[in-house]
Amino acid sequence: MEEFEKVEELVRATGVSYEDAKNAIRACEGNIVDAVSYLEKLGKFDPKAEKRTAPNYEEKCRKAFIEAKKPAGKFVDFLTKNKLDIKKGDDTVASVPVGAAAALCLISAPVTLSAAFVSMMCGCDYSFKGENNLDTANKVMDKVGETANVVKDKFSEAAAKIKEELENKNESDATGNAEEEISDVNDNL
Repeated sequence: MEEFEKVEELVRATGVSYEDAKNAIRACEGNIVDAVSYLEKLGKFDPKAEKRTAPNYEEKCRKAFIEAKKPAGKFVDFLTKNKLDIKKGDDTVASVPVGAAAALCLISAPVTLSAAFVSMMCGCDYSFKGENNLDTANKVMDKVGETANVVKDKFSEAAAKIKEELENKNESDATGNAEEEISDVNDNL
């Protein structure tokens, strides 16, 4: 019998923890009978106790799974019961479950976030609505929207400046070309 099997047998026979059984088997060099006596001396096992049952690991696992599902269930509820609303002016363009928006970001964050930022520059507003308190998320979206407007304004200023410079250059090129043509005509006369 291997050590693992001996430990399991000792756990079933005495009801001690797996760790205590493993330590007892090792301390007694693999002898199960000596391991029972060893556990008795340590006060971990009482052969006279009325009810000696091994721990029910299946029941413990089931309870642990049920407990683990509670936060997971809350998370799934959060993802499905809350929405990300996209508005342009007073019109709602889209209302997407937060889970779908999160999935889009996970699949292609650069594209999704860039598209959202550009749409904010074009006047779209994003806000979260739902059962949970989403004020903090909405404040973040407001700040991102403000930043998008600042970027849009800077971009518009830069574009206007470039346009003005090009117009001035075209005017000076046109004036310079006209002067050259007059000079050429005078030279030919």
